[in-house]
Amino acid sequence: MSILGAIKSTGQQTFTRLYAANVSAASITNPIPQLARPTGDGVIDASLDNVSLVFFGTVSGGSQTATARVTGWRKTGSLWIPVPLLALSLTFGTQTGVASADVDNNQKFVTTITASTAFTTANEIISPGDNTIAEVKVDFHGCQFIQVDLAKGTCTDINALVSTF
Repeated sequence: MSILGAIKSTGQQTFTRLYAANVSAASITNPIPQLARPTGDGVIDASLDNVSLVFFGTVSGGSQTATARVTGWRKTGSLWIPVPLLALSLTFGTQTGVASADVDNNQKFVTTITASTAFTTANEIISPGDNTIAEVKVDFHGCQFIQVDLAKGTCTDINALVSTF
């Protein structure tokens, strides 16, 4: 077998919207242990190993901000335990979506992502900061579900595109 035959690459996946409607909440409530399986907007089945997130939203000017918190969920017996994975500070650039697309021309992409708190080093932030779209890759850290909570800062609302791989 040639060396090229042994190389594995990341599988290609399509992005989908994380939330059905953009989030306009001003703060994030940290999840607490619960009996019910995590479900709903912002919850991702961790059947694969990683998630890629690209953030976008409605802004009235450049350099507006938002925040994101990524939490993993693990089950022990009858209890689901939230495991904090990553907290992010997001800054929008000037790059917009395209009319009639999933991210339309009235919404802008985040171009700068900073980890405000990283609970594991298994994540990767691609944050050019030059009005190029930023992306974060989060390792599922063995969790069964991942929950991404969003809050607007100075922007009007926030959402994300998500892809697992």
